[in-house]
Amino acid sequence: MAGGNCPETPRQKMIGMMYLFLTAMLALNVSAELLNAFILVDRSILQAKESVEAKNEELYRQFAEGALLNPRVEEFYEEALQVREKADFLVDYIQGIKLLLVHTADGPSYTVENYKSKNNTSVVGQLLLSEPSGRRRSDTLKNHINDYRELLSSLVEGDTALIARINTNLSTADPEPREGVQRSWEDSKFYYVPMAGSMAMLSQIQADVRNMEADVVRHLFMRVDEGTFRFNKIGPLVIPSSQHVMRGDTYRAEIMMAAYDDEFPPRVIFNGQELRTADGRGILEIPASRLGDNSWQAEISIMGPEGWTTPQQVGGQFHVMEPNVVVSPTKMNVFYEGVENPVEISAPGVPSERLRVNISNATYTRRGNEYIVQPNAGSAGREAVVTVTTEINGRMQNLGSRNFRINRVPNPVAKVGGVSEGAIARQVLLAQMGIVADMENFDFDLTFRVTQFRVSTVQRGFMVDQRSSNNMFTEEQKDLIRAATRGQRIIIDDIRAVGPDGRTRNLSSITLTID
Repeated sequence: MAGGNCPETPRQKMIGMMYLFLTAMLALNVSAELLNAFILVDRSILQAKESVEAKNEELYRQFAEGALLNPRVEEFYEEALQVREKADFLVDYIQGIKLLLVHTADGPSYTVENYKSKNNTSVVGQLLLSEPSGRRRSDTLKNHINDYRELLSSLVEGDTALIARINTNLSTADPEPREGVQRSWEDSKFYYVPMAGSMAMLSQIQADVRNMEADVVRHLFMRVDEGTFRFNKIGPLVIPSSQHVMRGDTYRAEIMMAAYDDEFPPRVIFNGQELRTADGRGILEIPASRLGDNSWQAEISIMGPEGWTTPQQVGGQFHVMEPNVVVSPTKMNVFYEGVENPVEISAPGVPSERLRVNISNATYTRRGNEYIVQPNAGSAGREAVVTVTTEINGRMQNLGSRNFRINRVPNPVAKVGGVSEGAIARQVLLAQMGIVADMENFDFDLTFRVTQFRVSTVQRGFMVDQRSSNNMFTEEQKDLIRAATRGQRIIIDDIRAVGPDGRTRNLSSITLTID
């Protein structure tokens, strides 16, 4: 069973991808959306861990049954129980750290599944990196991981490939220096990390513990009597690297029987093609190109005492998700009444067609990932709350919400010749067609149409005015302007304009001085 070279396994690639994802998010400003992403990543890791734990229990059950039938199994079964005891202790110890973090940050009424201080960056360092009793908890955790790694390596002596995987997945080595600064393993994991990120990292360590437990116990299980069927039950075993895959990545899974002959690896047929094998496992790779739930089916058989066994059906499911969580307005964090406000909404692990969106004080229409929001009439001054939910495992789950202010579209500025006040040459003023309603410094492309205005000036000591019933200067108004002398004021007021919502606005007056 000893291995030679140690290629990177699908599980190692998954772990590297997960840590890269977490590290990238830690480099950003920790927004509510990113904190929710930590929570979703944490849940995905825990789901994968629980899947491995269930398969481990099946291996222990088969070990126990084999020990009753074959005395040779007892030796390996005792070693497997050592692994189980150490793994359970380390997983429980890490769980205790999680609970301590939650209780310290939020109080004893909160749990590791439900806590509020997701963005707390001090409690992790306070509890794990300080030395209240002369020894840091992070040092104790590191020592427990080292002890567990040494135990596993001692039980698989000679299998260089498996030892390399153990050393990689349970490594506590200090990271490479960055910009001349050397950080310890403990600091790289827990220094100034938001609690949601630390919880996900601790969950990843728990998952690594269970994954290596599975590999070592399976190694011991196969050493009992390689090449023969000595156990009373044989069934296919599928070990996916993860059931959640980032879009653009590849879904990977290891497919094997619970016992196999190393000289005759299993024969796995997928889509009519025989898969390549490594270390007695069929390697399945499916490009993750379609968002949402995906499933697959294959056939597996192994060489038995009487030839190839009858192929058995095996299958699985995986979920392809986008690598971001976004509820973002295309323009700004404001909705304007009477305007089509575009908003983009997406969530990791959930295809857009499965999102359920509710927006208070507004209605919306959907265009792909974009939602066109129109606040209700008279809602200016209120808030619109965008709430996103989806169905997960048969239950509706809230993915988060975001608040938007509802504002009234500001009045445009009435201008003539590009100005609303000041000096202007008479010929320049006469060259203008009329009055323009300008939405200056406004992010939306809106057009207001001037429907009336009045031009006033003083002639022979009396105030004289002329009206226009649209946005254009009348000939009478132009006559007033032609008669104006240098230094004389022209007042344009009683300006009204209609916007896209059909409502009439009273605009500020224009005061010009003939130059």
